[in-house]
Amino acid sequence: MKNKKKLIIGIVAVVAVIAIAVLAYFLIFKGGNKSPSLRETVDNRVIAYETDLRDSLSSMTDQESVANYLATWAKNKGIEAKTDKNNNVVLTINATEGFESKAPVVILCGYDYSCMETYINSIVSALTIAKNNEEHGAYKIIFFSQENGNFDSVEALSAQHFTDDTEVIYLGNSSSSRISKVTGGYESYNLSQKIKQVTPTHNKAYKITISGLPSLSIGSKSAYAPNPIKTLGNLLANFKSTSLFFELASFSGGSNGHTNPSEASMIIVIDEDTTAKLEKKLDSAIEKFCDKNEENYPNLQYTYEEVEMPSKVLSPADTDALVSLMYTSLNGVHYKDNNGDVVALANIGFANTENSSFNMNVTVASSDQFFLDEMREAYQTTCGLSGVEYSLGKQYGIFAIDESNQAFEDAFRAAYTKYRNTGLDNINMPEASPLSAIYAKNPNVKLLIAGITEKTKDNFAGGIITYLKNPATN
Repeated sequence: MKNKKKLIIGIVAVVAVIAIAVLAYFLIFKGGNKSPSLRETVDNRVIAYETDLRDSLSSMTDQESVANYLATWAKNKGIEAKTDKNNNVVLTINATEGFESKAPVVILCGYDYSCMETYINSIVSALTIAKNNEEHGAYKIIFFSQENGNFDSVEALSAQHFTDDTEVIYLGNSSSSRISKVTGGYESYNLSQKIKQVTPTHNKAYKITISGLPSLSIGSKSAYAPNPIKTLGNLLANFKSTSLFFELASFSGGSNGHTNPSEASMIIVIDEDTTAKLEKKLDSAIEKFCDKNEENYPNLQYTYEEVEMPSKVLSPADTDALVSLMYTSLNGVHYKDNNGDVVALANIGFANTENSSFNMNVTVASSDQFFLDEMREAYQTTCGLSGVEYSLGKQYGIFAIDESNQAFEDAFRAAYTKYRNTGLDNINMPEASPLSAIYAKNPNVKLLIAGITEKTKDNFAGGIITYLKNPATN
């Protein structure tokens, strides 16, 4: 009897061991083959695509090279890609089975080789959406060329991309994640003055340089970034107000009004007897500037050095006019609302004293016409007081989405919340968008504006993929 009980117990033990082994097998081997969730897939792709994009930035020396990178990336992923003569790259993704009747979606994303740091978040989000293994309706991703901030390439897009039932999602770059009803208008100003050059009266020259800052397209992010042109202009004004006598030999910085400058430099001439006073002021200015900014901009450099004496300097009258202009010119955040969101901003993007003339390019942007008018009037007044010529350049109007798009917005919000279990604030964007050009092609398209940040590029990618997976609609 005892032997029988021992036998039964032994059999039970063996069965238990086998059961545990089988369970372990499924947990270790079968569980390890479990498909990753959409969230895991999106997160992994965002990291991979951003790493590759950043590693490739040094080769992006013009719009053609960026377009080539995007088209090649798509083709390597088995995605149809075509590049038009305006460097717009169009990725076409056909609907999966059962989703053919869903309204087509077009996702718009800009790029500019001169300030790619601005566009990385939206580009990475768009690439992640393009490589989509979920079920979806037909959609296109259009990377449009936005060189120097203009939307000429969007205006040249074929209207065939935007049929009556098309839903358009614009991936904008923003300081905080949002859905927007309004995108800003912007205006560019060209300020110029002929300058007279004279023989210097002092005998020691210094070159002062700020460099190593990222080039950023005008927007809420650039509005808070240090502007080296404005900083050096303020430094000259400080010299004048504290009776440090100098002559200005040259000034240069930036490339265009649309982009926050990455560098600026100037050469000034002083009397040798004031060397100690100048260097003390410069050391103090550099310490304050770097203490404030070097944590956020690790490549920042603010330096000065003695250089060879120039043969000519600007006349005292022209120097006074230029210093006055740069000191009083608006730059950075012009107005914030009660919630602290930027409504209006200005950017001094270029200044130069070459070829016996001074030229300065400025761009302003706002989602409120009142502030656009106010900034224009301020610059007109500043130029008048400084004796500098003012001319108005490129303009884009404010664009507002009407209520007919509300159902589209609600459906997207539901998909975003389903993916991320959170909502999105509705905040207007001061930056300009290409949507007025799209609306001009077909006012019947549905429009949505997404403001993407470093922290939410994955959320918008996942939210849009989730939206594309919604049941097919007519």
